[in-house]
Amino acid sequence: MIVQDVWQRKKIKYLFKIKNGGTPKSSEPTYWEPQEVVWITPEDLSKGNSIINNSIRKISYEGLKNSSANLIRSGSIVMSTRAPIGNIKISDVEFATNQGCKSLERNNKTDIRFFYYYFSINKEYLNQLGRGTTFLELSNEALKNIELRVPSLLEQQSISDFLDEKTSQIDALISDKERLIELLEEKRQAVITETVTKGLDPNVKMKDSGIEWIGEVPEHWDTIKINYSTRLKNKKSSSNCDLPYLGLENVTSGTGKITNFNEGSEVEGQSLLFNEGNILFGKLRPYLMKCVLAPIGGICTSEFLVLKTVNNLLSNKFLNYIMLSKSFNEKVNSSTYGAKMPRANWDFIRNISIPLPSRLEQDSLVCKIESKINDIEQLIQQSVKQIHKLKEYRESLIYEAVTGKIDLRNYTTEKEEIY
Repeated sequence: MIVQDVWQRKKIKYLFKIKNGGTPKSSEPTYWEPQEVVWITPEDLSKGNSIINNSIRKISYEGLKNSSANLIRSGSIVMSTRAPIGNIKISDVEFATNQGCKSLERNNKTDIRFFYYYFSINKEYLNQLGRGTTFLELSNEALKNIELRVPSLLEQQSISDFLDEKTSQIDALISDKERLIELLEEKRQAVITETVTKGLDPNVKMKDSGIEWIGEVPEHWDTIKINYSTRLKNKKSSSNCDLPYLGLENVTSGTGKITNFNEGSEVEGQSLLFNEGNILFGKLRPYLMKCVLAPIGGICTSEFLVLKTVNNLLSNKFLNYIMLSKSFNEKVNSSTYGAKMPRANWDFIRNISIPLPSRLEQDSLVCKIESKINDIEQLIQQSVKQIHKLKEYRESLIYEAVTGKIDLRNYTTEKEEIY
């Protein structure tokens, strides 16, 4: 007999009190100060683990009293029910929410962890229940009439204990893989920075470049200002241009990689033309290191500087890697203007001195960088695939446990015997 066959069918409204949220008037300072009540919004539910005990913004008890928000007791589920639907956490503090969330206060016959696990794998189903034209929203009526098979409280606890243990083990493995990816990305950045400033021969005689951001360079290298071999292209595109379009959002930080191109015909506003082999350097928030060597011609946002090497002294690929290096970007960031949206200035960048090996050595260094980066990328992709498989296994395990596909009635007893 399948374990679930003996579980009772129950609707959410018989298991929880569903409570809505609200927002105090923003024009009334006393509703927001002092910051006394954790006030959860969908943004607060978008990251972190299963437990929430804080919020980006807080409200006062006066604001709580003068709005449609409710004070929810700790140990309740809080769920985003619009933009997006289905992000979920358990709160271990008293809290309120805005109208983008609903809270599920449990009764004494439910293990809150069991239902957290149930909802955590049913985001797609919850979205199917959403209604609305401007944006989808999960209504109280739809939420409270969700029906599921529910085991006894004792079995809920056994299932939750099992999932707490197993998912924590899986999450630890995922965390290790994510940390490995971070280290590999740091390694990629170190390879670029070290190679374009120090070369590849650890035994080569070094000299002081006289340039603070570079430090020592191989004795046979020179330095050169970017402006001596590079020109800024500033040709605007026509409004009806159908060339592929590149925005800052289409370039990944620090990698020199393009995620995708957009259709130029869909772009509003003025854009810049670029050719294959041009370097596109993101001047907006340059600390994000959005720099790429164009693989094809197209148009791009004017937040890129479009650069072209103009003589044989400097390889465009070598210059691209210099501009992707951490030390170069720290130098550029020191000159930015604007607090909220800092931008780099071409007049500053073009006067930056950079290392200049021979053209033959530049080509050799580029090959070495690309070879090492390729090895690092393969390791990153392996880790990404492993994380994907672990997340799939985690979801599958939760599904089998909360639907009774595996018998966990004696799990607690077995664990006690082991210890």
